[in-house]
Amino acid sequence: MKNIVKILIISTLTNFLFQYCGLPTSQEIGLKFSTEKSAIPESLSWREIGLAKEMFNQKEKIVVISGGDNPIPLDRWEGFKPSFPWKKNIDRHLLFRKTCFYRSPGTNVNCNGPGCFHQREYKGYSWIELAEPVCIDFIPDRTDILKPAIGHLVIKTIKKAQALMFTDSIYQLTDNRGNFYVMHAFENNGPDTTAALPEGWTLRKVFLTEPLIVSPFGGGNECYFNIVGDNLGQGYHQYIFADKYYPSQP
Repeated sequence: MKNIVKILIISTLTNFLFQYCGLPTSQEIGLKFSTEKSAIPESLSWREIGLAKEMFNQKEKIVVISGGDNPIPLDRWEGFKPSFPWKKNIDRHLLFRKTCFYRSPGTNVNCNGPGCFHQREYKGYSWIELAEPVCIDFIPDRTDILKPAIGHLVIKTIKKAQALMFTDSIYQLTDNRGNFYVMHAFENNGPDTTAALPEGWTLRKVFLTEPLIVSPFGGGNECYFNIVGDNLGQGYHQYIFADKYYPSQP
């Protein structure tokens, strides 16, 4: 699996896969995970962001990315046409500087080398399992998953063992109750702080004095991320939790 190190960042994962999932809410599945930071490798192999050749399996509910022993060449990706239950991802504009994808969901935190990645074959090429959708919630109530209504947000919980590095400045979203999120992607003409947010939420640009590293939560082998989407198609990773567990207990 010599080409695993060439895997690049997901480009639109969280604005894409949930359209096809029919995912339950966190309450419906009884989700509860610790907001403790999960273990990550002592030394992260940071990569510059780039085009991620991704597909989503609508039946198995798994996202894969080109990689492994025989990844699809870039010049063949545009014309590559997967068939059901596979569907190609789409592109968005990214705001973080570097990334490190270090193991597939479900692998042990103490894995090493190729054992950290689940490889599968499809149409003559190799793919690495990247992320697993878990559930979806809505603030303040149910709305369109891809295009939330004005004043609404969508929270998507996934499993993904990946670290993101932000430098210089970030666009910080908060509910002003101790939960913070960093914008990682936008759709159109740049980050827009005029997104219509639920009551009590704010979005502003913040300058960093040192790089911000965002990594998974749950502790141990877990690799949970909460991803928020707003009405402008902007996506955010949660990086600070107000409570010891998610969802918050009443």
